[in-house]
Amino acid sequence: MNLFHKLSAALIAAALAAGALLSVIFFNFQKETIRAAQQERLGTMAASAAAMLREAELAGDPLMAVDYLSGLYGSPGLVSCDLDIGRGLRPVKPRRARKSPAAAGALVSRTAAGGKFSARLNFSSDHLDREIKSALAGIYRNLAAAFLGATAGAGLLGVLLAWRLTGRLKRLAAEAGELGEGRFGVKTDARGSDEVADLAAAFNRMSDRLLELETLKKNFTASVTHELRSPLGVIETYAAMLLKEKEKFSAEDLEVFGRIKENAGRLANFVTAMLDLAKIERGKMELRPSYEDPAALAADAADFLRPKAAEKGVELTLEAAAGPPCLLDRELITHALTNLVSNAIKFSKSGGKVQVTVSVSDKRCRMEVRDSGPGLKPGEEKKLFEPYAQGSAAPGHGGTGLGLALSKSIVELHKGSIGCAPAPGGGALFWFDLPV
Repeated sequence: MNLFHKLSAALIAAALAAGALLSVIFFNFQKETIRAAQQERLGTMAASAAAMLREAELAGDPLMAVDYLSGLYGSPGLVSCDLDIGRGLRPVKPRRARKSPAAAGALVSRTAAGGKFSARLNFSSDHLDREIKSALAGIYRNLAAAFLGATAGAGLLGVLLAWRLTGRLKRLAAEAGELGEGRFGVKTDARGSDEVADLAAAFNRMSDRLLELETLKKNFTASVTHELRSPLGVIETYAAMLLKEKEKFSAEDLEVFGRIKENAGRLANFVTAMLDLAKIERGKMELRPSYEDPAALAADAADFLRPKAAEKGVELTLEAAAGPPCLLDRELITHALTNLVSNAIKFSKSGGKVQVTVSVSDKRCRMEVRDSGPGLKPGEEKKLFEPYAQGSAAPGHGGTGLGLALSKSIVELHKGSIGCAPAPGGGALFWFDLPV
């Protein structure tokens, strides 16, 4: 459920809750009002009867009181009347014969006193309750109709408010996506005085700052390319030329030249990897996909690194099952796989084994590299793929911490996934999946 639906639902729910609460409060008020009006009606009847009893006493005519009370039997809910003219309460019969009333249940009595004469009016509590329920039913129907109308209005208003607010957030999210793709300096509409406007203003400030940093980064990268890459190439070339003239130098000199060439090459590879990673991060690395056989690609990578493995005394094997060709950038995927295999060889001891496995299904191509090295410690799985990060086994093995980060960026550029885990029986297992 996206924010628009959540916010719409929250606003509608809040409106419904407020409407329901107001309805309950109003309903209870009306219930008390109806009950008070009913009690007032009973009190008025008792007061009228008391006034008539006083007149009858003044006239010395008890029959006047009897006649009045007999006429009250048509009043709603009145079950019986009792009259006391100085001889105790006696029932008063109605003027006309009527059917025997249904069981009245409990009685609610009101006393009317008018001097020596007094009377008691008995009302059916069941009838009084039905009166209240009937009145409340009408109020309930009216409240229900009003509540449904208010619900429709609240729903429309909630949707409009949610659409207005989430529309601004969607624009901000789209512009943040552009910023994430490397288009630094993009701006969003920061008009208004609410929290979303504050967020937009903060976004604009961040975008400006990132543009400044990106400019500095580009300048630094250009400087590194100019100041390091070319001189390193010259150093490596001259070291290689000196190594060819073995008869002119001593063994110690040749060893120094070899170390110069090796370290210049390592530094040149570091600069190249740093530049490639920066290209991918900025979205500047272009894919040149073509349909390739993953098994043949893995075989080329294994053949390229087999001399390095043999030099260290590590057995490098390949298991590649036949499958459909995959659309990928051969050079980049070979680079990513070579990084994994090279790391596996580096961390495996003499006499160890590195196994490369390729499997292709209708939807995924999976490449695995398993080694017999020291393995991984808990929690290292994600850290290893961060730039310049190295695992617990790295000390003493060299490296810049860019190889796995570059492999991760290459695989993700292909919409794939990459990971690692301790291998069963010891060592480490690195893998990546690519869509076919």
